[in-house]
Amino acid sequence: MIVRCGRKDENRILNYIGTDYPFCLYLFLNLKKYGLDSERMEVYLQQEGEAITAVLLQYYSCLHLFARDDSFDAAELASFFREKGCSMLYCTAATARRVYRSFPETFAGRAEVTTGWVAQIRRLDKAPKGLAQPASSADFEQIAKLIFDDAEIGKSYKFEDLARQLRERSREGYSRNLVIKRDGLVIAHACTNAEMENIAVVAELIVREDCRRKGYASEIWRDLCGRLLAEGENVYSFYFSEESRALHKRLGFFEVCEWAKIVIV
Repeated sequence: MIVRCGRKDENRILNYIGTDYPFCLYLFLNLKKYGLDSERMEVYLQQEGEAITAVLLQYYSCLHLFARDDSFDAAELASFFREKGCSMLYCTAATARRVYRSFPETFAGRAEVTTGWVAQIRRLDKAPKGLAQPASSADFEQIAKLIFDDAEIGKSYKFEDLARQLRERSREGYSRNLVIKRDGLVIAHACTNAEMENIAVVAELIVREDCRRKGYASEIWRDLCGRLLAEGENVYSFYFSEESRALHKRLGFFEVCEWAKIVIV
């Protein structure tokens, strides 16, 4: 059974997650940041009797899912995802595979499943050169377009949601954005998608297509991660390609778990 949560359930959910938060970083950080009374997200529990089998958090069009073990009802979760009209599902790869297998055939045909990894860094391979700078408010239109136009990253977003999330999170101090600019043009971007309680998730590493293979990705990633590590943050990243995997390992990241996202197209 899936039930919506209220403030009274917060400690119960956090106790269920415990030290396993690296396996549900966005769910955990959004819950800690906004709380269960927030109007911008909805939190649910799947239960078997009194026992929690899964935690679900809907934020805009994305559903974040965490299940500690295999006791969850995959068919019920698959139906819930469809009924809520979400376009993305984020969870560990093992959980995603079970939910995907429970989709009706026609719906599964619209779903793109991409697997990757969650990784953490504790020390950089070397210091950045200092080419990056904090983004100004005037840069966010360029940043949103740069992300949205990328064939791989952009398909996970609706442009309006993306632009709104970028501005909201920056304004609220929940994220920071770095850019490398050339003659006023943003040619590289990286940000934290979440920062809370000494945990930071770095994301949206993107370089203009005509500026790639020139070291800008490594440079801005080192700068962002270096700033966070210097502040004592535990820094995590998600990546989904062998090219990105190699970049992360080169800079000093080590893998925590296999991850997956399901995007409905």
